[in-house]
Amino acid sequence: MVEKNSEEDEGSARWVLACELRRLRESSGRSLAQLSDEATYDRTYLHRLETGKRLSKLPVMETLDRIYGTSGLLVRLWGLARLDAFKDKYREFMRYEAKATIMQKYAMVGSAAAG
Repeated sequence: MVEKNSEEDEGSARWVLACELRRLRESSGRSLAQLSDEATYDRTYLHRLETGKRLSKLPVMETLDRIYGTSGLLVRLWGLARLDAFKDKYREFMRYEAKATIMQKYAMVGSAAAG
């Protein structure tokens, strides 16, 4: 089972990717150790991908696509998960902004701003 940090995680692209990685491995009959040997990535790293705790690099997804014969599906899911991760980076700032009661504006003054 893929671990969730919150209800927001369920249904995210990262969560879907993690679920699919685990489903593919289990349906192929491989253990994490067997997949690790075949893919030449550490077993604990692969486990973190399957639990959604880690988002891989592109070459990892390309390797897993090749192993599972998924014709680029994992690379496409990875691309969506990366977009989600980028959006999540700013989620905390958006929460602060929603609670803000004062807005400060700054402007450049002087010759440096005119240039």
